[in-house]
Amino acid sequence: MHATDISSYIHQFSYWGIFLWFLVIEQLTPIPEEVSLISLGYICIHNHLSLLVAGGVSLAGLLITDNALFYLSVKSRRYTGQLTKNYNGKLLSRLKKDLKTHTTRTLILCALLPKVRFLSPIIAATSGIGWKKFFIVNSLTTLSYVAVYVCSGIIFHHGLARVLSQMQMVQHLVFIGIIVVIFISVLIKFRKYRANP
Repeated sequence: MHATDISSYIHQFSYWGIFLWFLVIEQLTPIPEEVSLISLGYICIHNHLSLLVAGGVSLAGLLITDNALFYLSVKSRRYTGQLTKNYNGKLLSRLKKDLKTHTTRTLILCALLPKVRFLSPIIAATSGIGWKKFFIVNSLTTLSYVAVYVCSGIIFHHGLARVLSQMQMVQHLVFIGIIVVIFISVLIKFRKYRANP
């Protein structure tokens, strides 16, 4: 097996790992999606992964989860009722009310708000919003959401790289300074030795 084959296997596993993270693991961990997406942008630049592929698979994982939750909410409210039990009842009532009057705006808001995003499909389904409307608005909003946070990770990587390169310059200057001090001290000692044999 050639080195290029190993590299392509590592890249494929990385993309599958990203997909599984956003499909399953992200939903089970307390780590906010925003943090995971920012980290994804940083990791892609650092490990030379394709941003389009990584962003695409993370988007696919999130959308599959959203649509599965919507479907489950339509079919079995008992299951999804358990998921909403720990959330603020007033907030959920307010969002359901807003969905009836300002459907698109509220769906966008739900898909962008941290901690509410997970509930967005459940709230939409239990409020009687059609799947097609939910799918279109949620997909477009999630696409922009993923793009913004992944780009934030890229900006963070470039900023950090700039800071580290400046620190590297300082490190080089300190090293040169130490070498100069050692050279001068050796030169002084050598002169003293020659003056007093």
